[in-house]
Amino acid sequence: MSRICNLLSATLFAALSLIAQLPRDAKGCADSEALPKLALCRIDNCESKDNDQRNVAVREKEKGEPVTAALDGDSRSIMYECAVGATPASIVQEGVAGLRAAGFSVLYQFQEVEGAITARKNDFWVLLDAADRFYTLVELKAAPPDFESITEAVGFADAIERYGHVPVYGIHFPAGRAELLPDSASALRELAAMLEAHPDWRLRIESHTDNFGGKMANMTLSARRAAAVASWLVGNGIKRIRLETAGLGETRPVANNSAEEGRAKNERIELVRISAQQ
Repeated sequence: MSRICNLLSATLFAALSLIAQLPRDAKGCADSEALPKLALCRIDNCESKDNDQRNVAVREKEKGEPVTAALDGDSRSIMYECAVGATPASIVQEGVAGLRAAGFSVLYQFQEVEGAITARKNDFWVLLDAADRFYTLVELKAAPPDFESITEAVGFADAIERYGHVPVYGIHFPAGRAELLPDSASALRELAAMLEAHPDWRLRIESHTDNFGGKMANMTLSARRAAAVASWLVGNGIKRIRLETAGLGETRPVANNSAEEGRAKNERIELVRISAQQ
């Protein structure tokens, strides 16, 4: 018991010694509520920006390169200094755990000589960049893009360039079925034109449903709908090797399913750029 007490005392003394190495938090800088300062760290400085624009990593390609998306919105940056011994890897690991515990989805993380995290909860984003024993945390309230107004090839392409994906609301199906309705032809022609204008693009066609019906039935239905869109594009000159399909059912709603307007937004086709052809 004596040895345990001595070990705990030594550990506590070491921690207090590390804390003593750091100055107090900078005045006028509030800590992050999404990810409060990590253990043995202090706030060094902070700044806010209106109408901030950033390209952020949102996932990795097959070979590990980050895929980025453009974000616009008001931001707040907080710079932290940590005690000697902190590393980008330890900062990223602790940051990921804290963000997940706070209900954020961690879209991207990287830890080598430097470290980075991209996390999201609805339209609130947290970006972390770590170097040595320092890290910067950016909180950004993103202004949602007006995807519903996009109806032409150029607009679809611009959204994919900026955000890496675009929902297409002009493609329709009968309730509970996977046959394309005739009024989908205009949107499908624009998608084909976009793909013809960008021959190096490969896309994943994702189909989403609302929450009506069973979960497994919605997964099956969405898979069939994604395949129907791919078949139309292939039948109109797009090489099948450029397309992947995914049926995601009701798993990724973008609106409240309790209202008809929300269900209409959730039942959608979404295009995701997955890579450039080699």
